[in-house]
Amino acid sequence: MKTIVLYESKRGSTEAYAKDIAKAIDCEVLPLKKFKWKTVKDYDAIVFGGWTRGSVIVGIDNFLSHWEEMKEKNVIVFSSGLSPSSKVVRDAMISSNLLDMYHLRYYQLQGKFDYASLSFLDKTLIKTSVARLQNDPNYDDMHKAAMQRLLTTPIDVYDQEGVNKIIRVLNKISLEVASA
Repeated sequence: MKTIVLYESKRGSTEAYAKDIAKAIDCEVLPLKKFKWKTVKDYDAIVFGGWTRGSVIVGIDNFLSHWEEMKEKNVIVFSSGLSPSSKVVRDAMISSNLLDMYHLRYYQLQGKFDYASLSFLDKTLIKTSVARLQNDPNYDDMHKAAMQRLLTTPIDVYDQEGVNKIIRVLNKISLEVASA
């Protein structure tokens, strides 16, 4: 099975995840902007990873704008961001990015984040998001507290379990493609 891992990364987490997935399954890895879409026909599986801004996966619109070329492929999307993995956040990401309109697999991974290193605009967006979440009844107290801590405490999480899930799925797909 021929696979490619594409990514959009800002602080390095998504790139690290993409490279580790590609290394584990011995495939090509590229930033999304360097991928030549005319070659998509050469791949059986396409993995895309994007970082999150608010509840938007950066690069997902560009990636999914090529859906017609990929719809017969095995497609996996993952995002890395500051929110800890949970069903509530995962469901919100699927809904916000309209992923339920496509036949693909989605994984949410936590990454690194340092509020102090952000631009003024990004700091404003984060503060607004945290304030909004504090009043959202769909978020439990644990998630609200975690979001509040982001304003003062840098995080650097590597979700090895999430990466392993993606690798297991790709290996299973590879076996299915080989036996077909």
